[in-house]
Amino acid sequence: MKHKYQAIIKNNHTEKIAFLARTINFLEDVLEDAECEEILIDSHELENYTVIVDGIKCRYDLLESINVFSEKHNVPATIGKGGTSLRTLYEEIIDYYRETLHYKMKEYATKTIATRHEYYLGILFNGKAFLIEGEEDKVLLPRIPQCLSAHTHPSNIPIPSKQDLKTVTQLFTDRGIGHIIETIGASLAIYRVAPITIDDLEIFKQLENTNDIIKALNNLTKKTPIRLRYI
Repeated sequence: MKHKYQAIIKNNHTEKIAFLARTINFLEDVLEDAECEEILIDSHELENYTVIVDGIKCRYDLLESINVFSEKHNVPATIGKGGTSLRTLYEEIIDYYRETLHYKMKEYATKTIATRHEYYLGILFNGKAFLIEGEEDKVLLPRIPQCLSAHTHPSNIPIPSKQDLKTVTQLFTDRGIGHIIETIGASLAIYRVAPITIDDLEIFKQLENTNDIIKALNNLTKKTPIRLRYI
């Protein structure tokens, strides 16, 4: 089925979100590989698209891990002093989306109310993004790993459908950070704040069988590193 509207986007906003997502996955890999108690970074250097890594009580060679995973994730990085924890970067991506691309998706949410055609924004790890218009109450998605995504809902309340949950499950499987459901009222971000395990995904998939999704999602935040946030 051909989409009514589709576009490829690449700008400062999509590139920064992709860089932050790659940085998170890079730091997660370094943290696990070097077996550090904690990873800190220099937040100021992120503005220069460079990651300064400060490993706390690492069991193995931190620099070796940095060199291996820096190339894998295309993240310029080196050892140095840092004061910002990895945990804050997950929130920073959601904050940055809210300050930038969120407003454009709100405009598309208004169109969705009028036509019931949903719009979907997918940001890739390479900094490019795609925007597509679907059919009434649905949108067919290309199967490609995304670091962050959002779609509009034909209602005032951002309650995810079963198909939405499948989309988020796939995004987490690909090590994406989160998905935002946009309405003309509230908007809901479903995102992770740590690596997602197979057990976490299994718990998340069980939501497809529940009648009260919001309640189930809130319970999920107590058991997994998946979080909810209205933006």
